[in-house]
Amino acid sequence: MLNFQSIRATAMQKAPYNWALIKNLLSTEASLELAASFPHEDFRLSEGEGYGYLWRKMFVTSEDISLMLKFSDNRWRERIAAGRFTYDLGHLSNIWRQLIEELWTDSYRAALGDMSGLELKDCAMGIGFRKYNLGHSHHPHTDEPNKVLTHLLFFNQQWSVNWGGCLRILKDSQPESAFQDIVPLSDSSVVIVRSNNSWHMVTPLTSPVSESRLALRVAFFRNVA
Repeated sequence: MLNFQSIRATAMQKAPYNWALIKNLLSTEASLELAASFPHEDFRLSEGEGYGYLWRKMFVTSEDISLMLKFSDNRWRERIAAGRFTYDLGHLSNIWRQLIEELWTDSYRAALGDMSGLELKDCAMGIGFRKYNLGHSHHPHTDEPNKVLTHLLFFNQQWSVNWGGCLRILKDSQPESAFQDIVPLSDSSVVIVRSNNSWHMVTPLTSPVSESRLALRVAFFRNVA
């Protein structure tokens, strides 16, 4: 389902930090089917100063859960104990199970590694659904220190730039310092290599109540001890 060649053929951008915009990772047919069966139940609100969005349990292989338990950061053990991770795909549609199983493969990691120049083989990977509704946003941030790389896949078939909800690549920590805004359309996905200056945000949503920003976040983590 995934077009690994589209990953390998994408050049990493060096400004303002290492990131990449991948086009047509999924076929139009697959994107349509994934959007139609995007889950809308069991989301929880994550909110704080300057942000708010909906998240669902992360999908992690049993091997990666075991790896996370060895991380020196106690937050990972707390998250596992709180049931924030699962490797049960049974409640998803067939095409979503197929996609996540493909994201769990060595071939996917190798393609991202070839494109980014990073070694991802020994990283723990978590996959999670994200949904943003009217009024939601995500403030400028660089991601937690033990995150190595993030791959964001979008599943909206239509989206107006006037609705907000863009992934904004930032030059610095200020929300106005836009380098590039990416509209969350299904023909696009974005890779961000985490660094101390990898500032990015999701612009506030002003979309109609009937429209949600649909995304899947794939993240690779390394023990920083």
